[in-house]
Amino acid sequence: MSDDVALSPHSHEHGFWTADEVALAASGTWIRSPVEHWAATGVSIYAPAMQPGNIAVVRTELDKCGMPEEAAMQMHPLPACIMTTAPELLGKHRVPVLQIADSTEAVLGMGRYARDRMQGQIIGVTGSAGKTTCVAMLAEALMPWGPVRQSAHNANLPRGVAWNLASMPWDTPYVVLEMAIGRMAVSSRMARPHVAVFTNIQPAHLGEKDTLHDIAVTKSAIFLGMAEGSIAVLNRDMQEWDTVYQAAKKRKLTIVTYGAHPDCDFQLLDYQAQQQSVKVRANDSILEYTLSAGGKHIALNSLAVLATVDALNLLLEPVLDRLHQFRALAGRGEEKALNLKGRQVTIIDDAYNANPGSMSAALERLSEIKPAGRRIAVLGEMAELGTHSERYHTELAALINRSHIDCVFMVGEAYRQCWDALVPEKKSAFVTAHLELRPLLIREIKEGDVILFKGSHSTRIHDLVRWIKAVADSEPLA
Repeated sequence: MSDDVALSPHSHEHGFWTADEVALAASGTWIRSPVEHWAATGVSIYAPAMQPGNIAVVRTELDKCGMPEEAAMQMHPLPACIMTTAPELLGKHRVPVLQIADSTEAVLGMGRYARDRMQGQIIGVTGSAGKTTCVAMLAEALMPWGPVRQSAHNANLPRGVAWNLASMPWDTPYVVLEMAIGRMAVSSRMARPHVAVFTNIQPAHLGEKDTLHDIAVTKSAIFLGMAEGSIAVLNRDMQEWDTVYQAAKKRKLTIVTYGAHPDCDFQLLDYQAQQQSVKVRANDSILEYTLSAGGKHIALNSLAVLATVDALNLLLEPVLDRLHQFRALAGRGEEKALNLKGRQVTIIDDAYNANPGSMSAALERLSEIKPAGRRIAVLGEMAELGTHSERYHTELAALINRSHIDCVFMVGEAYRQCWDALVPEKKSAFVTAHLELRPLLIREIKEGDVILFKGSHSTRIHDLVRWIKAVADSEPLA
């Protein structure tokens, strides 16, 4: 490959990575060097996440971290450069090329390098459910105090945390990161949060021998990268509370609590589902506000936001309006009105993922709604629940039976005993594959119905949401 200096129309005017910094952080060598004054805006290992001025990590047969070369070279604008372990395998082009020894280590190195230079407050969010929504709510709430950056594309494992950090300007006042359980200690020591928000502990990502205690211990590794006196914002009502609390205390963190427990610093006094109104005791003050996103779990997330903002020594009043403006995200509770073959209906898209806690919260939210028609639940299986998977599915029957939910569709063998335990009047259909529901839903849904779609990502309930939106889009509005 030629050592000629590469033309670089790809560098971005707001780039903050110099060529020397990229090579140093990634432990790489320029095979095709950038032009003078070249700059990059960050790095990406995932083509759909690429932003103008980003470096593209290109994978090889031996190093699977990154995107295919053809995906990178079809982008417009082209990447600021290509980073790869095998530059000799690249096609002929004029994009700068950096050779690295290991793609994952190069990305982690860039994440650590960027974090060392960050001047703002870093907020890490973890928990078994509600992480992404809490991150989005926090980012919305902090906007009155300047630019806010947040995790993109649910990149919440170490490589994703690293490329998010490496793609955020170092002078950003507030950075909100989603941090998942996998290799949490690596993520925490890299991100070194000033504030850690812990939403809950639920049965999720359980192996055959894992327990809730194991999940709590592993997630509590978010505290390992935090300096003494940093802030832990903890849900006082969570399962395994004492495990998480003791882990934070051991690190000598300042602990702030939220939830319904009377000892909370931020206590939920009342939530009215129909008005979506919230009443909170915030330390010694009473706050009242309304939310645009429904569900008690969203109200609890709003308390986590208030506790975090207060811990950052910021005023709470500007946050209340931002909370009111916040809308639920697609796949995480978004409500959408549709015209389905002449019938006006509403879907609740909560189909990105599911565990027993988030499933219960979604069902309770559906039960609280007072629609013109019926309340319908379309439920896919909950994955990664370990040896007690069937029990967790079956336990939902009691909740559904005492709820105001009118009709239930269930997908998957794990629901067999749950289905048998449902009262007959709530049963609509039990199937083993999500595609079997298409004709049933088209036939069964009526004017004014509200339909909840919920299931783990692997059960493809989100495909049903995409399909039903497409069917509705093909129909003229009444």
